[in-house]
Amino acid sequence: MISDLNFSGDDAGFDFIAKLHSLYPELKIIVYSMFFSAGMVQTAIQNGAAGYISKNAPSDELIECMENAFSGKSFVQKELRENLVKFNSFTDALTQREKQVMALILQNLSNMQIAEKLQIRQRAVENYISSIYEKTGINDKKEFISQFGK
Repeated sequence: MISDLNFSGDDAGFDFIAKLHSLYPELKIIVYSMFFSAGMVQTAIQNGAAGYISKNAPSDELIECMENAFSGKSFVQKELRENLVKFNSFTDALTQREKQVMALILQNLSNMQIAEKLQIRQRAVENYISSIYEKTGINDKKEFISQFGK
């Protein structure tokens, strides 16, 4: 299945991919999106996407992505791989919970929404965000999303 990340509804974007992946684990999901930041790529893969390709990729790379997915291999567009490797080395310094919070920040959720989704207190979310900002040297959500998100 080929899916975008940017559409509306109750189960849009990453939630849609995660839900499909849990209901149909054999389904190969390829994200075909205009968003190409490493954070978006990583979050899509963590939610079950077998491949990620931007809408500006050449058609032969989209075909390669589909072929890899059908054969059970993952695929990330060549142009996006370098930033993904850098992003993954950065996130190695984060705890598992900080990674969860970071993924939700990149979805532009409020602190209250993050707390509800993770079933933790809003104050705990604020502490995790402070720790993430300290580790990245970033000072606010807008700058964080600009660097790692959409």
